[in-house]
Amino acid sequence: MGFEFRLKTGFFETKSFDLLISKGKLILSPSEAEDQVITISEKDILNITLKNVKSLEIEIQTWDKIYQGVFIDKADYEELLKKLKENINKKIFFEYEGGN
Repeated sequence: MGFEFRLKTGFFETKSFDLLISKGKLILSPSEAEDQVITISEKDILNITLKNVKSLEIEIQTWDKIYQGVFIDKADYEELLKKLKENINKKIFFEYEGGN
């Protein structure tokens, strides 16, 4: 199961990707055929931050790059967090803005 999100690819540019979570790695699979699949190994990940404010956002920090994105639909953040915890053994930060 993938989580559809818009990955920041430039200053004011985003592209549609699916986040696939498997044991020890994250796969960013593009919706457009001309874009390349991005595979991020667990050993390269420093931490993952999820922000659930106006929309669900993700930031994946690696040794040489930061991947930022916003989930397209109101993704099930509990399912996303559960999958990340089951498959990736790194620090996962979660920022949640509660309210009425």
